[in-house]
Amino acid sequence: MAIAVADVNNTMTTLYTSTNNTALTSITFTNTHSATVAVDIHVVPNGSTASNTNVIVKTLNIDTTDTYFLYSGSEKLLLSNGDTLQAVANTASSINAVVSFVSV
Repeated sequence: MAIAVADVNNTMTTLYTSTNNTALTSITFTNTHSATVAVDIHVVPNGSTASNTNVIVKTLNIDTTDTYFLYSGSEKLLLSNGDTLQAVANTASSINAVVSFVSV
């Protein structure tokens, strides 16, 4: 298992790009800002761009110092080669994302 860490900006940010086939085992979003921050999260197929057709969480409001968990426990999100996990926040450099993944 490995991890990728990224700051979510107020422009679309690629948090993880799949190499071969991978399973995302845990994704966390932590608000490090002094106010609530809204985040959109997308799973984007290889060759596509983030849009309303691949959004998996829309306008997730994360309170100050709170953390939101996606795919924790036994849930997994399977990605093919070149697929990406992307996010955008309404405030730059205010959300820290940690993605845990494993090759399948």
